[in-house]
Amino acid sequence: MSISATIEGHSGRIYRGIQALLVASIAATATAVFGLTENASRATALTMAATSTSLALLVLMYMRSSIVQRLQSAADAEAEKHRFLSIDAMTGAMTRRYFLEALNDRLGALRNGRQASLVLIDLDHFKQLNDTFGHQFGDLALAYLVKEAERIFADSIVGRLGGDEFGVIIPHGDAAALDKDVRRLLDAMRAGKRHEGKIIPLSISLGVALAPLHASNPTELMLLADLALYESKAAGRGRVTVFDEEMLSDKRYRRLVERELRAAVYLGELELHYQPIVGAEGSIDALEGLIRWRHPVRGLISPAEFIPIAERSALIDMIGEWVFKRACADIGHFPGRRISINVSGEQLKQRRDRDDVRAHSARDRPVGILVHHRDHRDGCDRRDAGNPQAPGSLARARLPYRA
Repeated sequence: MSISATIEGHSGRIYRGIQALLVASIAATATAVFGLTENASRATALTMAATSTSLALLVLMYMRSSIVQRLQSAADAEAEKHRFLSIDAMTGAMTRRYFLEALNDRLGALRNGRQASLVLIDLDHFKQLNDTFGHQFGDLALAYLVKEAERIFADSIVGRLGGDEFGVIIPHGDAAALDKDVRRLLDAMRAGKRHEGKIIPLSISLGVALAPLHASNPTELMLLADLALYESKAAGRGRVTVFDEEMLSDKRYRRLVERELRAAVYLGELELHYQPIVGAEGSIDALEGLIRWRHPVRGLISPAEFIPIAERSALIDMIGEWVFKRACADIGHFPGRRISINVSGEQLKQRRDRDDVRAHSARDRPVGILVHHRDHRDGCDRRDAGNPQAPGSLARARLPYRA
């Protein structure tokens, strides 16, 4: 039970007790008045009754004031706690968790014929802003973006979804009005933010999806708005794109996954799950590290979905390095065990896996890592002992390397 509910529950009993005392006081005074009329003046008795009643009323007013104050203090404490959890301290936007809950609530009300719009916003070239003008200005630019979005989009909910990514829930689906407001926001950001006596122009990219026109599911609507946002950035940034069906092509979906996967590496969304490798006699000979991607919206994603896309870009090197570091850091938790790591064929072509493990071993501690190629498309090892150069061949190296 909350603090407010607890005080409210006790206050009812306190009020009833005071009221009972007040009634008893009045009754006792009345009895005294009738009892004293033979020996004293009625005026004196009435004065005593008035005094007694006044004291009871003063006590009642004091207790009421005290309880009201306690209730207000408790309500303020709860409001501050909720604000701390729901509001991003730096920008004033709603936190990701509460923003997604608000989006879910809003879309749940669409059954009543209502409409809604979701706008995703990226502050362009955020890293360059930090590098050029300092992180303090970068923080000010993010807060300025939130302030302008709240001013322009009336009755909207602005949330911070990532480092420089924000979302806006707009309680209507009027495309013309939305386009007008988005243009105003673009112009406001281009007008810039003052910093050290200079006006620094800012650029944002936006993606828009409408509900229920494009989707009524929060996860799907986020995905479609993100596709539109990616299209804005791919077209040169500093613009807005409204989702259309053509954006669901495989090529653009791969681009979206590549973009989100790059962010996942930096945001710590990748995980390494360890599966026991059991020998013929039932003993655990080693552990196999299996990479998974815990997406904040789509949940746990299998490597069969994202490794093939990563292999088409430089991301596979980033992921491979992350797996090596994670395994080398975790092996101390499994004394006497080896860890088997699945390595992409693209990494093996570059022959970097042995160098990475040797480097980590020399810097930290001797490690036992078993490296082999796994085809993530079907989840099974592909072995070709007769032809070690075959695309699906097993590349296995027994380590540790020692400094």
